[in-house]
Amino acid sequence: LNPTGAVDMPTAIALGVLPDLATLGLPQISVFPTQGRCSFVDSWHDKRSGGRLHIGVDIVGPRGLAIYAVTDGTITKMYGAESKLSGNAFRLTAADATYFFYAHLDSFAPGIAVGSAVKAGQIVGYMGSTGNAGGNSHLHFEIHPGGGDPVNPYPIVKAVDACHVTEVLPQP
Repeated sequence: LNPTGAVDMPTAIALGVLPDLATLGLPQISVFPTQGRCSFVDSWHDKRSGGRLHIGVDIVGPRGLAIYAVTDGTITKMYGAESKLSGNAFRLTAADATYFFYAHLDSFAPGIAVGSAVKAGQIVGYMGSTGNAGGNSHLHFEIHPGGGDPVNPYPIVKAVDACHVTEVLPQP
Protein backbone atom coordinates (compact mmCIF):
# COMPACT_ATOMS: atom_id res chain seq x y z
CA LEU A 1 0.00 0.00 0.00
CA ASN A 2 1.15 3.52 -0.65
CA PRO A 3 0.61 6.37 1.86
CA THR A 4 -2.90 6.99 0.50
CA GLY A 5 -3.90 3.39 1.20
CA ALA A 6 -4.17 2.60 -2.50
CA VAL A 7 -2.50 -0.44 -4.02
CA ASP A 8 -0.01 0.41 -6.78
CA MET A 9 -0.17 -1.29 -10.20
CA PRO A 10 2.72 -3.79 -9.72
CA THR A 11 1.32 -4.87 -6.34
CA ALA A 12 -2.21 -5.27 -7.73
CA ILE A 13 -0.88 -7.44 -10.55
CA ALA A 14 1.25 -9.50 -8.13
CA LEU A 15 -1.77 -10.04 -5.87
CA GLY A 16 -3.85 -11.17 -8.83
CA VAL A 17 -6.30 -8.29 -8.40
CA LEU A 18 -5.52 -7.21 -11.96
CA PRO A 19 -4.41 -9.43 -14.82
CA ASP A 20 -0.88 -8.84 -16.04
CA LEU A 21 -0.32 -6.64 -19.08
CA ALA A 22 0.32 -9.60 -21.40
CA THR A 23 -3.04 -11.15 -20.44
CA LEU A 24 -4.68 -7.84 -21.33
CA GLY A 25 -2.94 -7.97 -24.72
CA LEU A 26 -0.85 -4.90 -23.92
CA PRO A 27 2.84 -4.57 -24.71
CA GLN A 28 5.28 -4.67 -21.83
CA ILE A 29 8.44 -2.63 -21.49
CA SER A 30 11.52 -3.63 -19.57
CA VAL A 31 12.89 -0.14 -18.93
CA PHE A 32 11.18 3.06 -17.77
CA PRO A 33 11.74 5.88 -20.32
CA THR A 34 13.71 7.98 -17.80
CA GLN A 35 14.72 7.92 -14.18
CA GLY A 36 15.51 10.40 -11.48
CA ARG A 37 13.40 13.33 -10.37
CA CYS A 38 10.24 12.99 -12.45
CA SER A 39 6.48 12.53 -12.19
CA PHE A 40 3.55 11.50 -14.35
CA VAL A 41 -0.21 11.04 -14.17
CA ASP A 42 -2.81 9.31 -16.31
CA SER A 43 -3.79 12.02 -18.81
CA TRP A 44 -5.10 9.67 -21.53
CA HIS A 45 -7.67 11.45 -23.72
CA ASP A 46 -7.44 14.76 -21.85
CA LYS A 47 -8.49 17.59 -24.18
CA ARG A 48 -5.76 19.46 -26.03
CA SER A 49 -5.74 22.50 -28.31
CA GLY A 50 -7.41 22.24 -31.69
CA GLY A 51 -9.91 19.63 -30.48
CA ARG A 52 -7.23 16.95 -30.13
CA LEU A 53 -7.16 14.32 -27.39
CA HIS A 54 -3.99 13.43 -25.51
CA ILE A 55 -2.82 10.01 -26.69
CA GLY A 56 0.20 9.54 -24.49
CA VAL A 57 1.61 10.04 -21.04
CA ASP A 58 3.68 13.10 -20.12
CA ILE A 59 6.61 12.33 -17.85
CA VAL A 60 7.70 15.63 -16.31
CA GLY A 61 11.32 16.13 -15.34
CA PRO A 62 14.25 18.53 -15.58
CA ARG A 63 15.67 19.57 -18.94
CA GLY A 64 18.57 17.34 -19.91
CA LEU A 65 17.43 14.25 -17.96
CA ALA A 66 18.50 11.11 -19.85
CA ILE A 67 15.81 9.35 -21.90
CA TYR A 68 16.14 5.58 -22.42
CA ALA A 69 15.04 3.04 -25.02
CA VAL A 70 12.24 1.03 -23.36
CA THR A 71 12.96 -2.05 -25.47
CA ASP A 72 15.33 -3.34 -28.12
CA GLY A 73 14.45 -1.95 -31.54
CA THR A 74 15.25 0.39 -34.39
CA ILE A 75 14.80 4.14 -34.76
CA THR A 76 12.38 4.29 -37.71
CA LYS A 77 11.40 7.96 -37.89
CA MET A 78 12.75 11.23 -36.54
CA TYR A 79 11.34 14.73 -36.30
CA GLY A 80 13.32 17.93 -35.78
CA ALA A 81 12.77 20.87 -33.48
CA GLU A 82 10.86 22.63 -36.28
CA SER A 83 7.99 20.14 -35.87
CA LYS A 84 5.32 22.34 -34.29
CA LEU A 85 3.61 19.62 -32.22
CA SER A 86 6.29 17.12 -31.27
CA GLY A 87 9.50 19.10 -31.57
CA ASN A 88 12.53 16.80 -31.43
CA ALA A 89 10.96 13.36 -31.54
CA PHE A 90 11.43 9.82 -32.82
CA ARG A 91 9.80 6.42 -33.20
CA LEU A 92 11.45 3.37 -31.67
CA THR A 93 10.05 0.26 -33.39
CA ALA A 94 10.29 -3.19 -31.82
CA ALA A 95 10.55 -6.51 -33.70
CA ASP A 96 6.76 -7.04 -33.48
CA ALA A 97 6.12 -3.65 -35.21
CA THR A 98 5.00 -2.01 -31.94
CA TYR A 99 6.37 1.50 -31.91
CA PHE A 100 7.06 3.89 -29.09
CA PHE A 101 6.87 7.61 -29.83
CA TYR A 102 9.07 9.96 -27.79
CA ALA A 103 8.50 13.74 -28.15
CA HIS A 104 9.69 17.16 -26.91
CA LEU A 105 13.32 16.07 -26.48
CA ASP A 106 15.94 18.75 -25.90
CA SER A 107 18.32 16.74 -28.08
CA PHE A 108 19.04 13.26 -29.38
CA ALA A 109 21.88 11.13 -28.00
CA PRO A 110 25.00 10.96 -30.20
CA GLY A 111 24.65 8.38 -32.96
CA ILE A 112 20.84 8.25 -32.89
CA ALA A 113 19.52 8.39 -36.46
CA VAL A 114 16.92 6.67 -38.61
CA GLY A 115 18.04 3.06 -38.92
CA SER A 116 19.96 3.00 -35.63
CA ALA A 117 19.57 -0.26 -33.70
CA VAL A 118 19.17 0.41 -29.98
CA LYS A 119 19.08 -1.79 -26.89
CA ALA A 120 16.71 -1.49 -23.94
CA GLY A 121 18.25 0.91 -21.44
CA GLN A 122 20.39 2.75 -24.00
CA ILE A 123 20.33 6.55 -23.76
CA VAL A 124 18.50 7.82 -26.85
CA GLY A 125 17.99 11.47 -25.97
CA TYR A 126 17.52 14.11 -23.32
CA MET A 127 14.34 15.58 -21.86
CA GLY A 128 13.30 18.99 -23.09
CA SER A 129 10.45 21.26 -24.14
CA THR A 130 10.62 21.49 -27.95
CA GLY A 131 7.45 21.65 -30.06
CA ASN A 132 4.19 22.54 -28.32
CA ALA A 133 5.43 21.60 -24.84
CA GLY A 134 4.46 25.04 -23.54
CA GLY A 135 7.92 25.62 -22.09
CA ASN A 136 7.46 22.71 -19.67
CA SER A 137 10.26 20.15 -19.77
CA HIS A 138 8.74 16.69 -20.20
CA LEU A 139 8.73 13.55 -22.30
CA HIS A 140 5.53 12.83 -24.23
CA PHE A 141 5.47 9.03 -24.63
CA GLU A 142 3.07 6.95 -26.76
CA ILE A 143 2.71 3.21 -27.41
CA HIS A 144 1.29 1.85 -30.70
CA PRO A 145 0.94 -1.97 -30.48
CA GLY A 146 1.73 -3.68 -33.79
CA GLY A 147 2.16 -0.25 -35.39
CA GLY A 148 -1.56 0.51 -35.02
CA ASP A 149 -3.64 2.87 -32.95
CA PRO A 150 -2.21 4.09 -29.64
CA VAL A 151 -3.15 2.56 -26.30
CA ASN A 152 -3.09 4.26 -22.93
CA PRO A 153 0.57 3.96 -21.90
CA TYR A 154 -0.05 4.86 -18.26
CA PRO A 155 -0.50 1.33 -16.83
CA ILE A 156 2.42 0.09 -18.93
CA VAL A 157 4.88 2.74 -17.72
CA LYS A 158 3.45 2.65 -14.18
CA ALA A 159 4.38 -1.05 -13.97
CA VAL A 160 8.09 -0.11 -14.32
CA ASP A 161 8.03 3.38 -12.72
CA ALA A 162 11.56 4.60 -11.98
CA CYS A 163 10.86 8.26 -11.23
CA HIS A 164 12.80 8.16 -7.99
CA VAL A 165 15.65 5.87 -9.05
CA THR A 166 18.76 8.00 -9.22
CA GLU A 167 21.42 5.51 -10.32
CA VAL A 168 22.32 5.90 -13.99
CA LEU A 169 21.58 2.78 -16.02
CA PRO A 170 24.71 1.00 -17.27
CA GLN A 171 24.86 1.47 -21.03
CA PRO A 172 24.49 -1.62 -23.26
